[in-house]
Amino acid sequence: QFEQVFEELKKQVSAKRIGVVVFASGKKDSFIAGADIDMLYPATDAQQITNMATKGQEGFNKIMELGVPSICAINGVALGAGCELGLACTYRVAADSKKVSIGLPEVKLGLLPGSGGTVRLASMIGLQEALKIILPGGAVSAKKALKIGLVDKVFPCSESYPNQHTFWRQVTLFAKTKLWNSPTRNYTPNKTWGDYFLNSTSLGQWMVGREAAKGLDKMAKGRYPGPYFALDSTIHAVSSSQADAEKLEAKYFGKLGGSSQSKALISLFKMMEGSKKFQEKCGGEGISPKKVGIVGAGVMGSQIAVLCAKKGLKVYIRDIKQQFVDKGLALVSSTFNKRVAKKRMTQDKANAKIALVSGGTSVEGFADCDLIIEAAVELMALKKKIFKELEQVTRPTCVLATNTSSLSITELASVLDNPSRCVGIHFFNPVGKMPLVEVIRCPSTDHDMVATGYRFALKLGKIPVICNDCPGFVVNRILGIYMGEAVKLAMEGCGLPFVDAALLDFGMPMGPFRLMDEVGLDVAAHVAPVLEAGLGERYKSDPRYADLIKANPQFLGKKTGKGFYTYDNNGKQGSLNHELVSKLNSLVKSKSNASKNAIKDRCVMVILNEA
Repeated sequence: QFEQVFEELKKQVSAKRIGVVVFASGKKDSFIAGADIDMLYPATDAQQITNMATKGQEGFNKIMELGVPSICAINGVALGAGCELGLACTYRVAADSKKVSIGLPEVKLGLLPGSGGTVRLASMIGLQEALKIILPGGAVSAKKALKIGLVDKVFPCSESYPNQHTFWRQVTLFAKTKLWNSPTRNYTPNKTWGDYFLNSTSLGQWMVGREAAKGLDKMAKGRYPGPYFALDSTIHAVSSSQADAEKLEAKYFGKLGGSSQSKALISLFKMMEGSKKFQEKCGGEGISPKKVGIVGAGVMGSQIAVLCAKKGLKVYIRDIKQQFVDKGLALVSSTFNKRVAKKRMTQDKANAKIALVSGGTSVEGFADCDLIIEAAVELMALKKKIFKELEQVTRPTCVLATNTSSLSITELASVLDNPSRCVGIHFFNPVGKMPLVEVIRCPSTDHDMVATGYRFALKLGKIPVICNDCPGFVVNRILGIYMGEAVKLAMEGCGLPFVDAALLDFGMPMGPFRLMDEVGLDVAAHVAPVLEAGLGERYKSDPRYADLIKANPQFLGKKTGKGFYTYDNNGKQGSLNHELVSKLNSLVKSKSNASKNAIKDRCVMVILNEA
């Protein structure tokens, strides 16, 4: 069908009936979100996958061979093949909309852009800017795309009345100015002599490539081949003919497409996309909450409130003292005002977000909430009291959720007259950055209540995971045994820095002791006995370690500025906290000779066994 359309286009162009071609999408807020990975996923033969890339390149080359100017009108998401189609056009224009996102995310799937992305992008916007998009698999907004030269024009798209078609009228006017013009263009990505040196000289390109490779080593640690192949293909393209560049790009695409890394990353992507189908996951419909209540104005509760406000939800925060509420509201205000200071948001928009959040000491503010999250301290008796009180003042359809990380949802639900309303919605700290949210159901939980909790997590841009009520749920059950094994290794004399270094070398974003600092040493110590009681001997921890943490309440991790490591006022990691580490080492009877590989195996294998 694609080839038939282009054959007809060429006929019309030859007959002088067409003087400009505009590529547009009939979908609202979306241009092309990428190629069909379902076709690639089962393929394992490198040559077959190479041929897929070659076919894509040939298809987009047909756009360049039409003989008249071509315009790509981007009204929304233009990722992967959508971006590459635009790169093949003579001009690109975009709507001035937050929905517009233009980029090449292929490396996130273990691939590289295979239909001309690494061949064309650098010649348009310069090598440095191209690598900023290609290597992390990134995307840019319409305004950023205009700034770096990725698009030629950004047109308004807001409409004062139905069917005004503001954007499309501007696209039409722009197209009229390009009728019968040359179908080829010369791009000028070099705005300064420095740009010229780095983008257009062999030495400059080598320097850019060297620094990019260093960044990849830090980010990917050599374990993900995709970004390295993408870097080589992009560097090669700036000094080669289009034919040679496309040949190398297709060859690399073939190698990557059949790799185990790519298959695993595509599988992960498909699971993440599948998480959006809440009806299949929950067995119910639920509702999308409009107003959310939060019990507890501490760090966790306030962070949840910020995220809700960002997504346009009304929030009521309640705590036992007004000074606690005021502190939580101040955190909300400061978060949005910081975005204003960094020019990421206007003051008017920040004020509108801040106004969505209110608070007080009365429970009456929960009366019209669709969902309430309890984020109080981890004491079952306190949580039961809170839930009994909430049940009396809320609508029967309101979901009563707890953010507990370790306590039984089933036991908590038992105090309610209607236990079907109780569900766990467990966020991870820091709330704004951690993508996962556990949605926990107990035997009495209604399917629609689970679905509402799930839809709420999706609304906040999170990846919800449903699990049954059990000690540790999913994440803490996995992390608990992982961190527990790290503690055993340290108590056996492996040395805390050596254990962390071994797991960093394996590919973890941080070592287990650095992770404990992030979680909070007191929180980890509190969860450990709960896991042991519910799951058995394999979770048993050394009592000397637990006593050490209890005896040093000034060292609770990042939140107190010191744990196993030190942190500045902005939370940036410093050196080892030698005082606490020395105390830990004093409990060790002898030094271990365990290798890095042995440490990796012990910590990773317990995760796999538990999963």
